[in-house]
Formats: sequence, structure tokens, C-alpha cells
Amino acid sequence: MNAEYQRLEAEASEVQEQINQLVSSCNQMAAADFQKFEARIAGLHQRLAGLRQGMGLLKLAGSAKMQAEAAKLAKSQPKTFHSQGTRPKTVQLMGGVTVTLDITYYHRFQCPEKAKNKKANRGMYPMLILLGIANGFTAGVRQRMMKCAALLGSYEEAVQMLADEGITICVNTLRKVTAGMGEMLARLTKLGTVKVSGDAAGRRIVVTTDGGRVRLREKRRGRTKKGHKRFKPAWREPRLFMIYATDEHGKLDPTFSPIIDGSLGSCDQLFRLLLSYLKALNVKAASKVLFIADGAAWIWRRVPSLITSLELTPEQTQQRIDYWHAVEYLGKIVESSALEGKPKTQWLKTQKNRLYRGDIGLVVIAIRELVGEKPSKDQTTWRNYFENHGLVHRRMDYSMSVSNHLPIGSGAIESAVRRVINLRVKSNATYWLRENAETIIRFRAWIKAGRAEEIFHQTTYVTPELAI
Repeated sequence: MNAEYQRLEAEASEVQEQINQLVSSCNQMAAADFQKFEARIAGLHQRLAGLRQGMGLLKLAGSAKMQAEAAKLAKSQPKTFHSQGTRPKTVQLMGGVTVTLDITYYHRFQCPEKAKNKKANRGMYPMLILLGIANGFTAGVRQRMMKCAALLGSYEEAVQMLADEGITICVNTLRKVTAGMGEMLARLTKLGTVKVSGDAAGRRIVVTTDGGRVRLREKRRGRTKKGHKRFKPAWREPRLFMIYATDEHGKLDPTFSPIIDGSLGSCDQLFRLLLSYLKALNVKAASKVLFIADGAAWIWRRVPSLITSLELTPEQTQQRIDYWHAVEYLGKIVESSALEGKPKTQWLKTQKNRLYRGDIGLVVIAIRELVGEKPSKDQTTWRNYFENHGLVHRRMDYSMSVSNHLPIGSGAIESAVRRVINLRVKSNATYWLRENAETIIRFRAWIKAGRAEEIFHQTTYVTPELAI
């Protein structure tokens, strides 16, 4: 075996000996001493695990079968690649361990005009692709880096957490790694090959969507006095959707992992992504499909065409405006009226009960009587809200949803927006590049939905068709 393997093997033996000595020296300790013992043992085991991984990695890279597979991958590319011999590549593992691999580098030639483009990708290490290594980190390390970046409050906090686990990197390196995984997810999305597991057949499926807020750094002409690029801070709306199932009691079905995803792109892009997920889940075979959201026009303009594309029947589908948003509008209407005291309270209570029972006709009549023949501009908007969603499109038949054990509120997506967007990327003092914000939002959404391994598997391991 080569010198690098022998180095790792010798260090692994030394670390194991240190662990044995620490354990054998345990006799009597105070709590503070035992805490130090715990930390020391944990650090040594992290180091030992990294060393063992490095030894396995060296064996894989030196395997004749793996080398043959690497050559096959290079040969399968659309462009012709030529072997340039072996080159050393350093890879960082868990526990702060680094290992140097001697692997074959492949290069493709270009004409002088195209070669001037410094960004042209003309070389590749097929072995690294096969082993899931990118940016000098293994797949497991990159997954841990992305998880910390997505779940913690900032990149700085993520760097500190990773350092505690023996992964010593800087903020810029963490940004680069997360951006690479974000680019892979964007490519998969563009190709329409993002996969979601699960089957909606026979289930009650709920589809809901909403938007949040994030402040972006948008390009602006010119530079500052210090030579920095100018940018324009602008609030933008990242939109999320959520797909989940309910059980026979109307509660979240624990046997079906929810799906949360979103985009900073257009509404049409969001609905195309939603359509691909619903088709993958076989939602056509669901017993009931409920579309529920607030009254945003961008949502309800696209729901009918989505239902048509999914080939859902009228008996299968229900459309609902969030009950609590409707109640909020009732409150605004009565506040704008001349009613005071007990009559005001009684009117609101009566309309809420009617709304819950599905007596939307009586609610609309009461609203018309209250605002009179010359309503204000706001009163007209609120009245039209109930007439349009309640009478025309029948999106306020809440009694039907209750009888079918389906929710009448969109609290699930509002909670998702808060957990995914607001608690990580929404801030007056933070300005995001669009692609970075989308990466964090989308990975955080999948992680919060309990589908971390599913998204990591698709964005960490490069398939041959996406290699170049």
C-alpha cells in the first residue's frame, strides 16, 4: 500500500491508543472533568472515523474496477477527453482529516478562440465524480455543511458549528459549497428531473401555497467611491407550496411525508414545479384533493388550469379560501360600519357562524345591507371578495370540508413560510443574491419537511449526464 495509506493507518493506530488510555484512566472525576473527558473522547472518535474513511477512499481510488469505471465515464462524454496522467487531489474528511489521492485527470482540447474563455470547463476528474467528491469535500461533509448553512441563523454560525465537528472552513468556502449544491438543484429543476417519493392514491391530499419576503441585492450601474459594485436593495416575494395528506380525523397523516418547496422565480415557474410533483405523487388517484390558500389573485388564476392538467374530476377536488382570512375580512367590514357595542359584536359573531356552516348567501346579504348602496372603496373590495370567492367560485363551503375531514385553514403553509423563509432569510439588514437566497430557501424547505436525505441524494451525487 502507498505511503499515504500507511500514514493514515499509523495515525489511526495512535488515535485508537489514545482512546484506550483515556478510557483506562477513568477512576474518579468531578462533573467538570467528565465534561472534558466527553469532549476529548468525541473529538478522538471523529478523528478516527475520518482516518478510517480516508483509508477506504484510498483503496477505492486505487481499485482497478473504479479506474476502469472512471475511464468509461470520461469516454461517455459528448466531447472527447484525453488522459493527462495522474495528479494529486486533496480531499477533506470528517474530523479534520485530509487525504491526497493520485487520480487521472482528463482534458479536452479547444480551438484558440474558444480557449480564451477562462470559464470554459475543459477538464475533469471522473474518479471524483464517481465518489461524490466536489470542491475538495466528500458527499457526507458537503451534506453536513449544507444542513448547517440552511438550518442555522447565518453562515458564520454554521462555520462555528462545523468547527466543533472537526470541519474547519471559512465562510467563503461554505458559500461556494452551498452554491454548488444549489446550482445542481436548479439544473435538475430546469430538466424536470427532481424526484419526490410517496403515493397519493386513496389519500386526502391538501395543496396550499403562500408567499414570504426577502431582501435582494439587485445590480445597479456604477461603483462606489471605494470601488465596490453598487447594488439596489429590493424586497421580493419568494413563494412556497406545501403538499400534505390528512388522516380520517383531518389531522396531518404521519405516514405521508409532506413536501415543501418554492422559488423566487415567476408564479408560472412555481406552478410548473408544483404540477411535476403532483404528477409524481399520482395525485390523480387521490380520494380528495383540496386546494386552499388566502385570496391572492396569482394563486387562484392558476388553480383551474392546474386541476385540468392533473385530470382531476369535480367530485375529487375542492377549492377553499382560508377561513381565518375570510373572518379577518368580516372584521374589517364591521369596523368600517356605523355599528358599535353589542350590535357590532353580535353581527360579527352571527356572520362567522354562518360562514362556518357554509351559508355564504346569508353572509353576502348581511354584508350588502351593512355597507349600503354607497359603500366606500374598501367596502366594495371586501364585499366583492365574498361575492367572488363565496358565490361565484364556491370557495367558502367550509361545512363540506369539515364533513370530508379536510382543513378549512391554510395555517400549515403560513407556518412553513415563517419557519423556512422568515427565520432564515428575511431581515432588514441582510441583502441576498437571488441565487443564494433560493438555494437556502429550497434546501431549508426540504429539510424542514423531513426529506433531507432525499434532496441530498439528488444534489450530492453527480450523474454522468450532468457531469460536465
